[in-house]
Amino acid sequence: MRLPHFIVSWFRFLLRHPPIGKVVSSVLGLLEVPILDTILFLDRHTRLDYFDASLMGRFTRVYGSRVIPLNISLTAVPTVSPTEEILNIIRRLPVLGIGYCYCRSAHRNCNNELWTCIHVGTGQSLKELSTRMPIESASLEEVEQLLYRSDKAGLVHQLITAPTRDYFYVICNCCPCCCVMLRSAIQHGFSGAVLASNFIAEIDPEKCANCGSCVERCHFKARSISNKRLEYAPEKCAGCGLCVTVCGTGATRMVRRSPSSQSIPSHFDGVVN
Repeated sequence: MRLPHFIVSWFRFLLRHPPIGKVVSSVLGLLEVPILDTILFLDRHTRLDYFDASLMGRFTRVYGSRVIPLNISLTAVPTVSPTEEILNIIRRLPVLGIGYCYCRSAHRNCNNELWTCIHVGTGQSLKELSTRMPIESASLEEVEQLLYRSDKAGLVHQLITAPTRDYFYVICNCCPCCCVMLRSAIQHGFSGAVLASNFIAEIDPEKCANCGSCVERCHFKARSISNKRLEYAPEKCAGCGLCVTVCGTGATRMVRRSPSSQSIPSHFDGVVN
């Protein structure tokens, strides 16, 4: 389905004027919680399943996300740009605060931490950043510790984007059992809801011990064990890097993906982890 011409023109206008795009992104960031509150209320009190229906498809056309791997997943090679690593992203942000995860607090499908959202600002104070969602200021060290804990717990690091994929207002550490974006992409087939990172996993078969440690970590069903051997479907890889951080033999590494494969394929319709 093609977007209307006036919307495409508006997106191009935002690209030409980044300061305006940042302001719009901040405003949409403020509106995210009340919009999700409304969808959740309707989902629980009406017979229609709004999280499966076209409403979520429309929602994810504006509010999207991009998967980003943690820097320990990336090898120090010239093809990897440090500006695309999450830790180098947060080191460039003037305002840092940690807030609670709306999706996890609303759905409670797991026992992962609630305070896992890293809020960023566009030169605004934390008070101006959000009027509803509680935010606590955080040091860079606290944010880094949160990222490593999230990686250990198997959470996917994502930039939450709005109004286009070129602007983001929060860095989330997401679980597919609760996250609206990941659930939409994996379970309901809204492939545009989540963009794959600029990296993809690559396996050295000579180093792989076929232990299966990475299989459970892969929320995107790109890995499985068949006849005691690891099978890998790179077309399903979202580039989150969780497989790399549990590979004891160093058989898996992240490499830059080709420009033609930046979005998650639409065949992610299996049951989420």
